[in-house]
Amino acid sequence: MFGFAIDLYDLKRALRSLVAAHARTWVGAAFVASAMVSIQYEEIFAPHVSRITNMWSSTTADLSRRISGLSL
Repeated sequence: MFGFAIDLYDLKRALRSLVAAHARTWVGAAFVASAMVSIQYEEIFAPHVSRITNMWSSTTADLSRRISGLSL
């Protein structure tokens, strides 16, 4: 009618390509953020968690020895 040929297939393909590019960008950003959090956990929190785990293990071992001493 106006001389413009609108090809919906090309428009649909271009829109899918744009959405896919945005999705890849957001997934990449989420991966980088999770990697940064993981690195910070290893550097800051993991040593403290290790100490708490070691203290808990020694406490349970001590309690185990005391309880086994009472039962004999």
